[in-house]
Amino acid sequence: MIKKAMIGLIILTILVVAVSGCLDTGNKNNTTNNNSNLNQNTTSHTNITATQAQELAKKYIEQEGASAGTPQLTSINGKPVYIVPIIYKGKAVGQIEIDATTGQNIGGAGGAP
Repeated sequence: MIKKAMIGLIILTILVVAVSGCLDTGNKNNTTNNNSNLNQNTTSHTNITATQAQELAKKYIEQEGASAGTPQLTSINGKPVYIVPIIYKGKAVGQIEIDATTGQNIGGAGGAP
C-alpha cells in the first residue's frame, strides 16, 4: 500500500513539473513575440537614423541662432516619423517632422521669432 502511494506521489510530482514547465515556456514565447511585435512596429521601415534626421532638419531652420534638438521617433498615421525640436535660446520653439523611411520633411509647427 505504501509503494502504491509513493508511486502515485512520484507520478503526480512529474505531472506537476511537466505542466509548470509547459506553462513557463509558453510565457517566454509570448513575451518574445510581444517584444518582436513592438520592435517591428517601431523600426520596421526606418531607413533614417536619429542623427540623419537631425542633420536633415537643420536644412530647414531659417532662424539665425536656432538649432535642431534631439529627434524622437514616433508614429504618425502608422508611419515612422522623427520629431525634431527647433531650439532657440534654450527653448523648444517648434518642430520639424522627418519621415523616418524617406528622410523627407513632412511638416512641422512653430518657429523662432
